Amino acid sequence: MGVSNSFKIIDDRFSIDKIESYDVLMEIQQTRFKFILRDIHTKTVIWLEDYYLGPSTSHTTFLENLKEIIDEHEFIKANFWNNIAVTVDFPCFAVIPNNLFDENLIDRYLKLQNPDITPSDYELETIKLSDNTHIFLIPKTIRALLNGFYPNKILQITNSFANSIRYFQRHERIQNKNLLLFSDEWLEAIFIEQKSGNLRTEKIALRTRSIKDFMEEIEGKGQLKTLIFGEITPYSSNYRMVKSRLKALEFGGIPRNCTLSQFFSEIPEQRYFSILNVDF
Repeated sequence: MGVSNSFKIIDDRFSIDKIESYDVLMEIQQTRFKFILRDIHTKTVIWLEDYYLGPSTSHTTFLENLKEIIDEHEFIKANFWNNIAVTVDFPCFAVIPNNLFDENLIDRYLKLQNPDITPSDYELETIKLSDNTHIFLIPKTIRALLNGFYPNKILQITNSFANSIRYFQRHERIQNKNLLLFSDEWLEAIFIEQKSGNLRTEKIALRTRSIKDFMEEIEGKGQLKTLIFGEITPYSSNYRMVKSRLKALEFGGIPRNCTLSQFFSEIPEQRYFSILNVDF
């Protein structure tokens, strides 16, 4: 199994005897599993753990690795948390112009943009943005797996990209900036088009040529400041690629809707934006 714990922070005030006083939020990606614990009384994050699941291979292998982490963990499979929320980041989604959108045709839209999928295998989450409707897919296999561990809990499952879009919409201080969110294999972008004033999103595979075309497009929009988040460091090839194109560039920080204890002072802030920006 290609699973390893890559990062972990523990507040000394955590007690395994007080699990019912904690909320847990999990983030599930194709290649990573992360979770945080939050004290329900202080609303402070007191635990963060981050696992690398290995390169994106088959969905069956992914589920086996995820199940093994939860099954062997010292406490995460406990069934008496105060609340359990899950955010899922998978690449399948569709964007449909509002004037063409028909809720009864969602399966057809999804097959046109993702011909290899079976729409009935996914839960759907939709957001209307400017002139378009975004449809996000959440694999039902994830809910089935988690229901096996938490049979008595109602699991709130959302899409990570959708949550980041909501965060962008709520915080005016970042709406005059480009947001770039890197996973191991994908780049997600959220920004306001300067000419139209419309909110725009992109999701691009990092291994494709279109990533360079997109950088040229962002560069051509002027020197707006760009905030970068996710699986990226100043020493990575992705950072060097972005830096060569965009001059007004900086790493993003901890979302303002999140409170961390003093034990998190050394956290690489940009890496955990997509889990810490979730309201749960």
